[in-house]
Amino acid sequence: MRLIRPAKMESIAVVSARDDLPKVLSVLHDMGAVQVEPLDKDTLELVRGETDNLTVHEVSEELLRVRALKSALRGAPAAEKRRFSSVGELLQVSRSIGIDADVASLQQRREKALSELDQTVDRASLVERLSFVDDDLAILNLESAATFYGRMTPEACSGLRSSFEKGGALVYAREREGMADAVLVIPREELEKFGSAIQKLDLKLQRVPELKGTPGQILSSLKEKKGRLERELAETDEALARMSARYYPLLAGVEEQLAIEVRKLEVLNSLGFTDSSFVLEGWVPAERLAPLQKALAEHTGSKALVYRLKSKGRPPTLLKNPKRARFFESFIRFYSLPQSSEFDPTPIFALTFPVFFGLMLGDVGYAAVILAISVWILRRIHHPGRTVVPAKLRAFAGNIFRKSAFEKLAMAMIPGSIVGIVLGFLFNEYFGFKLNGPLFAYLSSSLGVSLPPGGAFLDPLQTLGLKTLLLISGYIGLFEVSLGLVIGAVNGYWMKEVRHSVGKVGWLSVAWGVALLGLTLLHRQSVSPTANPFAAAYVGAVVAGLAMIAYGEGAQALIELPSIISHIISYTRLVGILLASVVLAEVIDRVFLGTLSGGPFLLAFGVVILVFGQLFNIVLALFEPGIQGARLLYVEFFSKFFHGSGRPFVPFGGRRTYTLKEIEVPE
Repeated sequence: MRLIRPAKMESIAVVSARDDLPKVLSVLHDMGAVQVEPLDKDTLELVRGETDNLTVHEVSEELLRVRALKSALRGAPAAEKRRFSSVGELLQVSRSIGIDADVASLQQRREKALSELDQTVDRASLVERLSFVDDDLAILNLESAATFYGRMTPEACSGLRSSFEKGGALVYAREREGMADAVLVIPREELEKFGSAIQKLDLKLQRVPELKGTPGQILSSLKEKKGRLERELAETDEALARMSARYYPLLAGVEEQLAIEVRKLEVLNSLGFTDSSFVLEGWVPAERLAPLQKALAEHTGSKALVYRLKSKGRPPTLLKNPKRARFFESFIRFYSLPQSSEFDPTPIFALTFPVFFGLMLGDVGYAAVILAISVWILRRIHHPGRTVVPAKLRAFAGNIFRKSAFEKLAMAMIPGSIVGIVLGFLFNEYFGFKLNGPLFAYLSSSLGVSLPPGGAFLDPLQTLGLKTLLLISGYIGLFEVSLGLVIGAVNGYWMKEVRHSVGKVGWLSVAWGVALLGLTLLHRQSVSPTANPFAAAYVGAVVAGLAMIAYGEGAQALIELPSIISHIISYTRLVGILLASVVLAEVIDRVFLGTLSGGPFLLAFGVVILVFGQLFNIVLALFEPGIQGARLLYVEFFSKFFHGSGRPFVPFGGRRTYTLKEIEVPE
């Protein structure tokens, strides 16, 4: 049952002496086993709420200060983790780190140097573009006019000249590489007209600041200034590095513990107090209740008491799945988190989705490419480094998914790709080419085994193969829909909804009755109850199912009768998408093969068709099976039993990286 239902939750209350509050909160935080809940109305009538506003303010202010210092320094490895025994000790250690003024001074120097360096580089770039001017650039420093530089086409340069024959002047111009470098002096009263003109011509001009000296002299001065600023930046970076090596590990530990103390102080809002005791309520996984009781008893001298409460409201959901199937939980959460009392479909999704994906893929070549892409993604995530992927494409991908999402998608496609390779071999599909024939002929002759002469154990494009695959997809649909209805009936039993369970059994009876009647027709047998006793039983199953549906879900539910058939038939899309991919691949290959007998230009055209056509088909193979496979599970399968709308289990606690647990508690 552990693999098919979320973790069982216990509603508890913890009562202890006020003096033990810090120890109790430390145990709860470091175990991370309890989701603290607001007290119910009955309990609130017996206790009062309290918040240590002074401590909250002190800790929060100190946390902001430490975070500001930490962000200004560079990361440095921690030699050892530190333990803080109390909030007082933590604040004392934090306030002893008196580097605020030094860090602020270094930051100001660094920011000023960076700003001046950027300005220097920009000015040097402009002066380099003005190097064709032989005069002292001070002649461009006019009080009554503004000077601009721009690089444009000769036609645009002529247009500007004609626009300002009277009001402006093109004082310098040079043509090179089909473009014109121009320096324009515009009277200040003509600036508005000038702006309209350059907007019409779609030009981008740069304002020339005050400059003194020839371009060569100015560049020499700017080069010297750039070197001085770079040295100053290096000095500040070195000083920050020395400070980081000394203080960063301590700051990181202090920041982590301060954040933990803030979370503890926030929890106080959910607690109730009397003069000598306090109480909190929450949810804990049943398997962690005993370790929690033991830890509290050990660290409070058995003064902290844990009481089981009658379930109040909906318990939170904590999914418990094997490690290899755990990444499929994100697909379930994407649809909806199951309630804690219902079936967890993650294991079935983990087994079914790769089969659907591989069946719709059905090609060794495409599956191998997708497998390679998935492995490459995982390697890039776990071992980042240089890549041939363009930066813009990486940025676009990063805006769509986070790294964790890419990792889960890659992990989900790997088993599906392996299934696709196996089925592609059985279908004899290699990017649409048939390659098994020579191998099978050799094995048949040399080993004396009987293998299909065409190379395919099941050819989707042959009548027999297509009929077989459609029949298999129908059986898959019948099995999936039946399994969903059985789970729905079991869910109803767990949730003590008997009529709901009866309705699900009714739908199951109708589905099988109709399916068996359909198979009887396919085998060209009579469906008359008087002529075929089995048909009579099938009709009886349909009638009995309709009666159970009416009892369990009401007569109005019978209008959904066509949906149960359509959901089963919907699984034939597994074969439909496979056929679309196979046919498209074969069309691309035939076009390519048809160009082999032509000239070089026709052959080049065929290669282009082959490459881009196969790339297009790979993109379809990457997305379509995944989308349609998930859709079949979400719509046709989940709809039979899944309620969802569960709330996640969010325990009070957090990970420690730079600090030790305040008290030793079981993991």
